[in-house]
Parts: sequence; structure tokens; C-alpha cells
Amino acid sequence: MTALTSMISRMKETGIYKLDSDTLVDYELRAYAAGLDMVINQFSELENESFIRTAKGYGLSNRENLLKFSPCENTEDRRNSVMGCCSITPNNFTKSDMENVFKIRGQNTEVFECPAENKIYVNCMELNEDEKKKIIDTAKMFLPAHLDAELDFRCVSWNNIDSKKYTFDNMEGFGLTWNDIDNYENGLIKI
Repeated sequence: MTALTSMISRMKETGIYKLDSDTLVDYELRAYAAGLDMVINQFSELENESFIRTAKGYGLSNRENLLKFSPCENTEDRRNSVMGCCSITPNNFTKSDMENVFKIRGQNTEVFECPAENKIYVNCMELNEDEKKKIIDTAKMFLPAHLDAELDFRCVSWNNIDSKKYTFDNMEGFGLTWNDIDNYENGLIKI
């Protein structure tokens, strides 16, 4: 029900006014209704933007900025990413939970636990500088603070080498020492 319809129905109930849509009272009610409809629309927008499930404008953008997200094009994906990140609790500490944090934020990584060294190793598949900074920010924001973390941005890493199942002769052919591989392109970042 619009503001005009509501005001007219209430005033007709009193029987005091003749409301046939051509009186001065009708014109005044239309003017009031135009102002009230603008306020009602703004309140409705504010209500929608206040909840992630219904936000599609500034409410969603503000949350993405707070969480340092790069928004994607699909509004539903944007909502799901924000809700996924906001649902992380101190109880989300498993390997899959940590991988999920990076995945929610659209970052291609693989997490490995190193309990003997009391650290987490994150193999980062993104090599450009913008993505690298975003992954570092995610790690600082969400990885457990009591564990050291190593973020590996090298295109040559032990995990990549292991996954290729190279023989010793294959490895020898590259001419890299163990130390060369460990320090390749200074792509290993410790936080």
C-alpha cells in the first residue's frame, strides 16, 4: 500500500473530507505522499543493504572493502563470498578450513600442515604481484596466529617438483642445487 492510498483510506473513514481526486485536500495528500514515498523507498533500500542476503549495492561493497575482497560480477557469488568469510570462527582451524578461506577469496592455493616444525606451508599458484599481495593479506588475516606460515610463490617448489615425479637424473639436468630451489626467485615468504 502506498502512502497516498493509506492516507486517503484513513481520511475517508472520518467522513470529514470529500475526496474525489479533484479537491485541494487531494492535491495536498498527493504532495505529502510523494515526499513520504521517497522516505519509504530509502528506508526499504537501507533495510535491504543492511543484510548480506539482500544487499546488492553499497551494503555489499562496504563489506567487500572491509574484508579486502575484489568483487566479482555476479551478485550472488559476491554475497556467498562475504557470508563464507564472515562465518569463519576460531573453531575453523583444520587444513580444509584454511584452504576454504583462500578459496572463498578466489585465491588458488594449497595448504600443507607441518606439525613437527609448528608451521603451515601454503603453496601459492598465483604469481602476479596483485594476487601475491592479496594472498599475503588473507594469510595474515585468517591463518592461525600461533603458527608460523610460509607462503611459496615460486614457480619451482618442492611440492611442484614432487608432483612431477622427476627422477634424480631429471633433477640433475636442470642444474639447480638444493639451495637454488629453496631460494628460487626469493618467492618464499615467511609470516
